[in-house]
Amino acid sequence: MKNLFLAATLMLLAVACSEKEIPDDTGKKETGIVTPSEPSADVPIKLGSLKQTLSYTYDEGSDTYTITQSGNDPFVGTQRFGKNLPDDIGVLTFDYTASRNINNFKIYFLEPASEGRSSAFGALPASAAFRTVSFNLMADRDKHNWGYASNYMRLDFGDDGDNTNTIQIRNMRMRTMTEKEKQDYEATVGKQTGNTAIARRIKEYLEKSYSGSISSVSVSDSEITISGSAPEASGYSLAEIAPYEDITEMESFPNATPLTSKSFSVKLPRKVSKDGFTYDRLLSKWALVNGSTLASHARYADEFDVANAPAKAVPSTKKGLGGYFGESTQQVDLSDLAITSVTVNVVINTMINTVKTGNFTTEYNYGGKTYYISTSAQTSYDAIMRQCANKGIIVSVIILNRPGDSTASTAIMKHPENNGGNYSIQNLTTAESVNLFAAVIDYMASRYNGGSRGRIHHWIIHNEVDFASEWTNMGDQPEMRYIDTYIKVMRVCGLIARKYDPNASPLISLTHCWNSADGQYAPKDLLEDLNKFSAAEGDFRWGVAYHPYPQNLALPAFWKNDTKSTYSLNSDYCTFKNLEVINAWILKSENMYKKSEKRILFLSENGTNSPSYSDSDLALQAAGAAWALKKVYALSGIDAIQWHNWRDNKDEGLRIGLRRFPDDSTDPSGKKPVWYVYQAAGSSSESAVFDPYLPTLGLSSWDNLIQNVN
Repeated sequence: MKNLFLAATLMLLAVACSEKEIPDDTGKKETGIVTPSEPSADVPIKLGSLKQTLSYTYDEGSDTYTITQSGNDPFVGTQRFGKNLPDDIGVLTFDYTASRNINNFKIYFLEPASEGRSSAFGALPASAAFRTVSFNLMADRDKHNWGYASNYMRLDFGDDGDNTNTIQIRNMRMRTMTEKEKQDYEATVGKQTGNTAIARRIKEYLEKSYSGSISSVSVSDSEITISGSAPEASGYSLAEIAPYEDITEMESFPNATPLTSKSFSVKLPRKVSKDGFTYDRLLSKWALVNGSTLASHARYADEFDVANAPAKAVPSTKKGLGGYFGESTQQVDLSDLAITSVTVNVVINTMINTVKTGNFTTEYNYGGKTYYISTSAQTSYDAIMRQCANKGIIVSVIILNRPGDSTASTAIMKHPENNGGNYSIQNLTTAESVNLFAAVIDYMASRYNGGSRGRIHHWIIHNEVDFASEWTNMGDQPEMRYIDTYIKVMRVCGLIARKYDPNASPLISLTHCWNSADGQYAPKDLLEDLNKFSAAEGDFRWGVAYHPYPQNLALPAFWKNDTKSTYSLNSDYCTFKNLEVINAWILKSENMYKKSEKRILFLSENGTNSPSYSDSDLALQAAGAAWALKKVYALSGIDAIQWHNWRDNKDEGLRIGLRRFPDDSTDPSGKKPVWYVYQAAGSSSESAVFDPYLPTLGLSSWDNLIQNVN
């Protein structure tokens, strides 16, 4: 099946990851929250260019603004935040003087600008000497989902009709709350329900030290055994939390089993009637509670009793293809290029339906409900999986959820907070939506489990999740709430897949932006979030499907163009130029599964462009591939690269394939020089094919290609 999402990906990244610098008072939105272990440093606030009926000057030495009001309704905007405010920063403070009273100081929380996104703080009296004022904006952060990179404030200095005033402001900054401010805030506001507050509670939950613990959750065919330790012998219960329940938002735990000892090992039926379904508790996580209060982190199943499990499989070489769909020429290239791994797109909306209609005629029963599988999709995937199995090829499916497909199941697959984009994050907010998603994963995992129909080895969960608005849309979310939902999808898919294959891993799909949130989130931050959830709720064999395209996808000479791809773990980008960065990250023990087993790292979508079919452009593309493949084969943390695209696609606006356009006037689907580079990688002919590209790369040899990462 052809990769339908790559074209837009390439165009978006080419724009989003360009070399253009961001001015001080502009910026790109990065949704997420940073929670430090110590109170955060103050964040200086500067004024920007937005203003009305006033002008100002700035003295840098004294950090003082002098504002001259010249008309009614004066206001001035601040510069945009360059990055997210830490979540404990919420008080605006500054010193001021004013030649007359400011009758009503108001702050707007932008963007957008509206009265509904403003708060009034009353009068500021005239003062010849500097006075310090502070405004607690924590409630406004929660209410307006505000405080992220590119957000800013509009400061309104009264509305009484007097059109003259001279105001001085200095030492303007955002800071943490004092203890008194925190007490007043909590007493006045109470528990917030906004997305920012939910994200804050998730962070607090992950970082909290609890007095109890769940040490293991093991699964057999008929039972689940949960073991752990409670603080006391009585008063505590074992609570079950389903995927459609949010542990930090639950005010009670209705599915709880009382405990009678401090050390416990509780056996419960694996399947129960729950919310109208025959629910498989494999999907739940388990926590200690004392009434309505959590007494431990929750833990998912981590031990499985799997009968007739297929043996662990790894690619025999590092060469793979992305977006495999089984065309006859593509099948030939599997052999001619010595391909040992592929990715295959699976749009789940086209796989399953809640009603029998059109091609959806094959019944599949899951959770006490009958669903309908597309006969045409089943036939297509059967052929693809068999082709790969016959050649010993590792298959990673990319699970996609397209909200626009006109099937009865689309409505409940689309996340309720989705507000657009090419794909939606999977909806796991109801028992019905969880059962539907579990059903389609169960169908595929059970069908392609190493038998005659082939095998799905790994599951790439959605596409380029750091660019959430386009590829995994959940609306505008703080980072921690978004990744909490995403990890639930990973968990559900991974737990079901491991019923049939304990070696299967769910993989997170990320762009090349690494430590730069050019989409909504920085890939490195999301990986570190995954580590935090794994530490709190039990580690699982998740892996990484990374896309190290050149910084500008249109420019193949990344070795000289990728100026933001450095050899630092905090590099803005990780591209073909500096693959050492993600290799170093994946090999760190703190990032490994249970601190000892390297996680899977596939470069699952990437390629270099040939701007045209001129000899010089084709040589640049091939040279870049030689550089990339040399590094891939030398770096032990990288398990495989899946080159994408196999053949040039005009819808992409690029030529990143190994072959020409299928309707090329001179050589339809012809092999480009990069095809021969790819074929030679890892073979006895590698030097003969690769070495002629050394001058193009500005290298005299390959000896010093690999760089140290700091």
